[in-house]
Amino acid sequence: MPRLRLIATSDLHAHAQPWDYLGDRPDPRHGLVAAGAAVAAARAEAEATGAAVLLVDNGDLLQGAALGDLVGMSGLAPGEAHPMIAALAALGCDAATPGNHEFNYGLPFMEAAYGGAPFPVVGANVTRRDGSPLFPPFVVLERAVPDLPRALRVGVTGVLPPQILMWDKALLGDALVVEDMVDALARTVPAMRAAGADLVVVLCHSGIAAGPREGGEENAALFVAQAVPGIDAIVCGHLHRVFPGGRDFARIPGVDAERGRLAGVPAVMPGFYGSHLGIVDLDLVAEAGGGVRVADAACEARPVPPLPDPPPPAAAAILRLTADVHARTLAHVRRPVGETTRPIDTYFTALGDDGDLALLCTAQAAFVRRAVAGTALAELPLLAAAAPFHAGGRNGPGGYTDIPAGPLAMRDLAALYPYPNAVCAVRVTGAEIALWLERAAGLFATIDPGSRGPQLLVDPRFPSYHFDMIQGLAYTIDPTVPARFDREGDIVDPGATRIRDLAFAGRPVRDDDVFLLATNTYRAGGGGRFCGGRLETVFTSTTLVREALHAHVRSLVAEGGPLALEERLSWRLADLPESVEALYATGPGARGREPADLRLEDRGLDAEGFRLYRHRGRR
Repeated sequence: MPRLRLIATSDLHAHAQPWDYLGDRPDPRHGLVAAGAAVAAARAEAEATGAAVLLVDNGDLLQGAALGDLVGMSGLAPGEAHPMIAALAALGCDAATPGNHEFNYGLPFMEAAYGGAPFPVVGANVTRRDGSPLFPPFVVLERAVPDLPRALRVGVTGVLPPQILMWDKALLGDALVVEDMVDALARTVPAMRAAGADLVVVLCHSGIAAGPREGGEENAALFVAQAVPGIDAIVCGHLHRVFPGGRDFARIPGVDAERGRLAGVPAVMPGFYGSHLGIVDLDLVAEAGGGVRVADAACEARPVPPLPDPPPPAAAAILRLTADVHARTLAHVRRPVGETTRPIDTYFTALGDDGDLALLCTAQAAFVRRAVAGTALAELPLLAAAAPFHAGGRNGPGGYTDIPAGPLAMRDLAALYPYPNAVCAVRVTGAEIALWLERAAGLFATIDPGSRGPQLLVDPRFPSYHFDMIQGLAYTIDPTVPARFDREGDIVDPGATRIRDLAFAGRPVRDDDVFLLATNTYRAGGGGRFCGGRLETVFTSTTLVREALHAHVRSLVAEGGPLALEERLSWRLADLPESVEALYATGPGARGREPADLRLEDRGLDAEGFRLYRHRGRR
């Protein structure tokens, strides 16, 4: 039977070489080099059976590792290929679509990077303000398939979340229009069929979420499958998860997590950083009228094995292509910036051991204070918000910031703030501050004070980068109260109030109080849907948060030598009854780093490799 194999990568996030730049150590599990070896093997496997092969990339390619930041901030010379684009081309990539993080360095850079691609780049739901497409909405590729009487015509299109207009508003302004993904594909898929496509493949840089559909969703892959007929395969992404397989999507109506189906449509989601390949094998049937249809499909999220030594030819080619930028990235991340007298880690950040975030908040506040000096904004009380980016959960037991005491390098500052967001400030009321903190408090699972069995204290599915803590306020989080917001920022319990004793300068915060809050452009642009994503930005800049942090650390080192990191934020978890067995899951490296002011009982490692502690409050 004639067959087409679709091989997909997604969310590579500028991980070219098998190297962890934040830890400055080899990482043979991740990167396009290791994935490239797996691509070559999957291609050879398919071709040995007579199948044709298409290799596609589903976006979030250019940003996410120090290598991407170095290239993104320095820019590309005329005619220079982006190393990630060049590496994909070396693997024989047939088509790609951009993801939301492609816009993090601004529109001109993104256009230059993808403009140099020797393969088609498609995007159906993004246009310029004047209505002209940013990328062609689709491409139809021809492939010779054994046992078919003519060349197979495969249409490939792509879509991404409309939220890029919020997340990167400071960079994009009003230059683009981004349509709802379902609406765009409802128009594009028939056009692909009219252009002669036998099969339609959708590169959907979006995740899988339960309905009902309201329009404009960030994670719309299931809604696409349900609402748009004529799609033969969907490549999902964005959520950094794996499909088919696992428990993440198993209970969503319309999702077959074992076979890899969304409303009956074959679909894959290939993890992140090159951890997996998405593979869809389509069995084809030639029809009497000359058409071709899919008779059956097999979907797989195939784990990428560690890179062998010596690397196979496909991997060796990418190593050579990216050797120069890799060397420049290493030199950059190893630049010394200071020294710390104590370790900086996120092992107990969710319990209040937040010296790293206090440093980040102080750096943002100092930048904003200088910037607004002499203006009316300087008269407002100044607060600052920050969240931990590497704090376990869905990133696994190795996904924690862990910087030992001693010299600090640029990589350490990047570990504290890995994204290229700029410093900005929003004007907020006391009522909005309370909502902001309620949204962040969704990190905690709901603890039943009457239960005697073990209960996880933190919801591992909640992204830690939405656990904002605010410097300048005192408050208590009570996890025995249900969360008001879910992980997506939707209100699920309007009357729930986890935040109590909210105070500023020793007095309760009133709803009509007004503050200036230093934050980042992602949050101010609606990222995380804090306060419904509708915030009043009153100051913005082009200075990255990481640059402000670097400047602040330099000033502290110049004034007093090594960093002591003694400052903490003034929030706490409510005390739980002694009978409650609340378990806190953290990284295995937490042992020996337990804060002295917390009452913790080490319960060893769980089956996933997290270290469990029974949390019994503060001393």
